[in-house]
Amino acid sequence: ANILVIGGNGPSGLATIELALLEGANVYTTADERHHEFLTELGAKCFPIDPKKWLPTLRGKMDVVLDSVCLDGYESSNMALNAAGTLVCTGMSAVYTQGQIRAFGLKDVRDYKAMYCKMRANYMLNNTVYYDRMQRYETAPNEYAQHFRYLCHLATKDSITPLVSARAPLNMIPQMQKAIEHGDTSYGVCVCIPWRVKSKCNEESETS
Repeated sequence: ANILVIGGNGPSGLATIELALLEGANVYTTADERHHEFLTELGAKCFPIDPKKWLPTLRGKMDVVLDSVCLDGYESSNMALNAAGTLVCTGMSAVYTQGQIRAFGLKDVRDYKAMYCKMRANYMLNNTVYYDRMQRYETAPNEYAQHFRYLCHLATKDSITPLVSARAPLNMIPQMQKAIEHGDTSYGVCVCIPWRVKSKCNEESETS
């Protein structure tokens, strides 16, 4: 299968790439060029994040596209699908990380744009679904538990290697979130450890 991961340098993108490669898929991904060397070492074929630079090559060839970025309302991702392909929209980070959007006399309409993009994915684009992780967790917690057990099984067999880029105390979560949004963290997942204090976290980072 041919799989395209939009924004492959993020935590969910990295996990998707690793799991897809484990299943023998041909994995393509988009990311800023500073991430290409790392993603290529994982086994993915890299393209720039700008759809104009990858769509001419991948148009109509993908069996599955996973898009957590939403650069253009999922339009280019949908165009990458073959006739039987499926686009899974898992987020829209670009809507919120590119600054305020002023329109109709309002100071910031990003929330309205996000609502439109979600509606577009659910009702206007063919072969497209919007997967809301939190909503799915609330409606199907047993499914989440089953998937988690399977991932733990793969980890114990060394079939996958989860990447942890940082461990942060609870009072550092806002700073960590800002760093994630601006791409200032290392590859992997940032883990919150509530019982740690800032000084211990700093000591750990200095000794590691």
